[in-house]
Amino acid sequence: MSGRRVTIRDVAERADVSISTVSHAFSGSRPISAETRERITRAANELGYEPNPSARSLRTGRSGIVGLILRPRFALVGTSDRAETFNRLVGSVATEALRRKTGLIHVPDIDDPRAAKVPMDGCIVAHPYSGDRVLTEVLRRHIPVVTVEEDPERPELPWAVRLDYPPVVDRLLDHLKSQHASDIMLLTGTESNAWNVRTRESYRAWCRTNGVPARIDELSEGLTHEEAAQLIGPLLAAPDRPDAIVVATSDFAALIARIAAAQGVRVPDELMIASFTDSEHSRTADPAITAMDLNHENLAKEAVELMLARIAGAEAPEKPVVISPVLHLRASTLRSPH
Repeated sequence: MSGRRVTIRDVAERADVSISTVSHAFSGSRPISAETRERITRAANELGYEPNPSARSLRTGRSGIVGLILRPRFALVGTSDRAETFNRLVGSVATEALRRKTGLIHVPDIDDPRAAKVPMDGCIVAHPYSGDRVLTEVLRRHIPVVTVEEDPERPELPWAVRLDYPPVVDRLLDHLKSQHASDIMLLTGTESNAWNVRTRESYRAWCRTNGVPARIDELSEGLTHEEAAQLIGPLLAAPDRPDAIVVATSDFAALIARIAAAQGVRVPDELMIASFTDSEHSRTADPAITAMDLNHENLAKEAVELMLARIAGAEAPEKPVVISPVLHLRASTLRSPH
C-alpha cells in the first residue's frame, strides 16, 4: 500500500467484507459480530488504517462519548443571561455525563463533514422542531438517539424525555382566573418546537373548557428587546388591553413589566404577567414574575440515563419519560384582596 493513502475499501477487501460493514464497525451504528469485528480490526491494523477516533474503539465498539445537539435557533442569541434556560440544560447534561464517566461533545452542525468523524456512541437532540431535519439525519445514520422534548410530528418515538405541559398550564390559567383575570392573552413564540406547540394547545384547550375566547399573538424569540418593545408598547396602550398576559420567554415578560410601568399600568392590579420560562429576568423583575420552570436538571438526568440504557442495548421503553414543569407563583399575578 506504499505510495498512496489506505482507504476503507482496502480494509474491506483485506477483511473480505463489504465497505458498509467496515463503516458500521468503525461507527458502532449497527451490530457487528465479534468475529467480523475482529477481522476488520486485524485488517485495519495490518494496513495502518485509522480514519478517525472511532477506529481506536474497535475492540469495544464504543468510544465512551455521547453527542449533544441543541436545536433552538435563538437559544444562544443576545446576552449570556438570556440563554440561562439552555445554559442550565447543557450544564446539567454535562454534569450527569461526568457522573457516569461518559464523555460529552457538542455537535453544532450535523451536516459538517467533521461531525461524521466524531466517535459518538449515541446522541441527545434537545428541543427538536416539528419534523426536525437534524433528527431525521441522525436517525438516517442509525446513531442511537434520545430527545429532550419530543419532535411534535413524531410523538411516537419512545426514546424521549418530555415535559407534561397541560396540568401546569391549566394550573397557571386557573390561578389567573382566581385572581379575577377575564381576558388572558398568550404571547407565544414562533419556533415550532414542543415548548411552543404544546403550551399553545394547552391554552386553547383551557379556553374551550372555560368558555372564553382564545387570544393569541406571536412574539418571535429572535427579536431584539428594541424590536419587541415596538410591538408590546401599542398592545399595552390599546383600549382592549388584556388584563393578563402569558408570554413565552422570561426576558420578554420582564420587558412587558418595564413598559407597563413606564405607561403607568399597575402590575398586577391592572395587568398580570406570567412566563413559560423562568430565569433571572423573571426572578428579579419588579414585581417578580410568575413563571414556569422547564425543570432542565431533571430533563438532563433522565435523558442521560435513557441514553446510556439505549447504548447498553436496553429494550425500547413503551412510552417516553415524562417530567413535570414547576410553576412558581410570584407577585406579578397576586392581586391584593378587594
